Order: sequence, then structure tokens, then C-alpha cells
Amino acid sequence: MSDVSKYIIFQLNHERFAINIQQVRSIEKMPELTTMPQMPQAMKGIFELRGAITPVIDLKEKLEMGLAEQTEETRLLVLTIDGKQLGVIVDKATEVVDLNEETIEPPPEMVANVEREYITGVANQEGQLIVILDLDRVLDYEEFNVKS
Repeated sequence: MSDVSKYIIFQLNHERFAINIQQVRSIEKMPELTTMPQMPQAMKGIFELRGAITPVIDLKEKLEMGLAEQTEETRLLVLTIDGKQLGVIVDKATEVVDLNEETIEPPPEMVANVEREYITGVANQEGQLIVILDLDRVLDYEEFNVKS
């Protein structure tokens, strides 16, 4: 029997990406952010969610895909990375899907203009390619650590 896992699908520049839903605590509309001096480049600010100060990262900027443009569809994926809460801005969160682990292929040399080291694999879902990101590699929590 093959393993099936749930993934959340989101978009950056109209390209479809996925992360394992086990890393996602919640999906939020964009909150008001508080900026801080000397923030790392892709960090857009912090906000409080359920009592926790949460750094917010522009995932497009971190992946060198441009800058996030806030629209009605812009969402914040609140994640747990290394036991810490972190928010990432995405253009749109579209759906949760079941992906069979056997159908996830290794990433080709160049995928969606994203560095290969950040990609776990690529899946074909209903004729559309989905790039599965390795957020532990993309988001080093220490890089965005907020001293409380």
C-alpha cells in the first residue's frame, strides 16, 4: 500500500506549489504587520497570533521570484518550522490535496525558477505540475529569529 499525504496548494506568480499540511498551523488573511529595524531582507515584519510573536516572510522574495503584491487573495500560511511559528506570504492558497508519495518525482534541474535544493519533488495533479517545497531548507528559522 502506498503512502498518501495531504498537501496545501498555493500560488506564487501563477505557479503552483505545495507543502505538507503537517507544517501548516493555519491560513490567515494578511494581518497588519509591525516592522522592525535591521530585519533580514525577505522579512516583512511581525505580528501576534494567539499570543505568539510571529515573523512574516515574503516567500516570493525569499525564492527570488519578485515581491509579494497584496490582493484580496493574498494569504499568510502560518507554519511550524523547527518548533517555531513563522508566517509566509503567498499569492493565493487554493486547496488541500492528497498526493501519493509514489507519484512524487525528483525535481528536474530547473523548476519554476526556484533553486533545486529547495524542492522536495514534483507531482502531476490533474494534468498540472505542482512543485513541492522543502520549507525546512527554504526557511531557516534562525535567519528570521525575533528576540522577545
